[in-house]
Amino acid sequence: MFSDTLNRWLASIKDSQNQQSLKAIIAPLFDRTSSRMINTAGLVIKAGGSALVKTGAADAYAIVKGDLVKITAATDMAALVGTVTNARFNVFCYFIDAAGAKTSAMGQEGANLAAVNFPQFPEGKALVGFSIVNPTGAGNFVGGTTPLDDATVVPNAIHLSPVSGFDPACIIG
Repeated sequence: MFSDTLNRWLASIKDSQNQQSLKAIIAPLFDRTSSRMINTAGLVIKAGGSALVKTGAADAYAIVKGDLVKITAATDMAALVGTVTNARFNVFCYFIDAAGAKTSAMGQEGANLAAVNFPQFPEGKALVGFSIVNPTGAGNFVGGTTPLDDATVVPNAIHLSPVSGFDPACIIG
């Protein structure tokens, strides 16, 4: 199989300063394109009373930095870290690297869903999916501690597994 690289494409530009300037602009787009899910992870709560999210009943596959990575069905995602204030919205994103290591990152909460800011997506990792959390019960949602189906905090957690080249940082503005 032929694998193309950004560096090879840029080699045709004779001026090295122009090469570096263009690389700084294009490299993040190449990274997002070469690190993405191929099929849905079908994210769900691990079990009733759990603070973890896992993949669904089918294996999921990703391309990470051009390498094929398998995520076995019912694989736990990385633990959530951070607190979502009661009556506010936030996201927790799940990532995987080429070695299969899983990480999570919390966004910046907002008063409504549109005000949420996603975390910066790490280079060389594919977004497996994300959870939206909006606690409307008593108290705050504490990632890694509060169950995702807690009846007191009522996190209203929704788990999404996009398979497109999704990156909320790529906006025209």
